[in-house]
Amino acid sequence: MIISLKTYLSERLKKELPGKIAHSEAAPYRKINFSEKELAEARKSGVLVLFYIKEEDPHIVLIQRPKYEGTHSGQVAFPGGKQEKGDKDIIQTALREANEEVGIVIDDIEVIGQLTDVYIPVSKFNVTPVVGFVNYTPNFIIDEREVAEVVSVKLSDITKIKKLTLNEVKLNTGLKIEVPTFELNNKIVWGATAVILNELRWILRPLYKSIIS
Repeated sequence: MIISLKTYLSERLKKELPGKIAHSEAAPYRKINFSEKELAEARKSGVLVLFYIKEEDPHIVLIQRPKYEGTHSGQVAFPGGKQEKGDKDIIQTALREANEEVGIVIDDIEVIGQLTDVYIPVSKFNVTPVVGFVNYTPNFIIDEREVAEVVSVKLSDITKIKKLTLNEVKLNTGLKIEVPTFELNNKIVWGATAVILNELRWILRPLYKSIIS
């Protein structure tokens, strides 16, 4: 399964991506079009969408952020972070951050492509999701300053979702809003992470439909 998944994604990511169509379903404020000025001034960030086999099934790794005084406190996210001056490109950013946060061995990751960038207005980051594979179940070693918990998600739990669920979330300002979410491993996943996951769900649906049929 992991070989056919990697082959499928390697080819699919070279073609036109669903991008804004998929993003619009999961965007918390339903805004997906941003000005050239906003995007030009955005800070660059890379996250790793890592596929691996666990108990004979394809999984991806998410993390839960610790509670802190900040915009993304306690949220479920992909391993990743802002681009540093020493990073040669955004791929290196994603790999370096994943290594620092959850101990992924950089040399073991086969990068096969990228998903569509996601702009986060509240923190002014433009996030590039980098897609990679390892051929074993990683031994996650967390940086407790950055990560409260590793969330290992079975891929079929994402692809079987027919429609996102609306849930009420509380912002760090105290305001409560209703947003589209994924409910995974008893976690509410929303915001930029849900936007990225939804594009992945769109991309993988044809593959999983062919397997099921």
